[in-house]
Amino acid sequence: MKEIGRLSESDGQYEFREPSRNLIVRGEHPEWVLLAAAEVIANTAKLEAESVIEELNAMVEFEAVEEIEVDSAKYALKERFDLIPQCIVTVGKMDYKWAAPEGRAKKHEEFGDQALKRVHDMSLTRTNSFLENEQGDDMTTETQA
Repeated sequence: MKEIGRLSESDGQYEFREPSRNLIVRGEHPEWVLLAAAEVIANTAKLEAESVIEELNAMVEFEAVEEIEVDSAKYALKERFDLIPQCIVTVGKMDYKWAAPEGRAKKHEEFGDQALKRVHDMSLTRTNSFLENEQGDDMTTETQA
């Protein structure tokens, strides 16, 4: 597993570091630091993706790449930055769906005033108890001759 960034606390200050971008964000509250880091990373990633598209467009003129590669890069850019961000958040044995504030506003009936919406209980899959026959039912299949 590759570590992307690290949040740490020292002397009441929180610090997020992402070595691949030489990014350091410091602040008094962890949520502020993470919000700032997320915005900087998103803006940087979008600029990087747009520059790749520009580079590919230039290479198409010299027939170094096919038009399909440009279309693929455009699709990847749209898929990452035009969709509403969503994640699965696990707290203990419970899984929750998180969506960015604009997504929660569009689906108010699903989220209400909460940032998280509970999804099915995945705790059973972590303990494998769903494989056990807790009721003691006969689960064998018999073939009749």
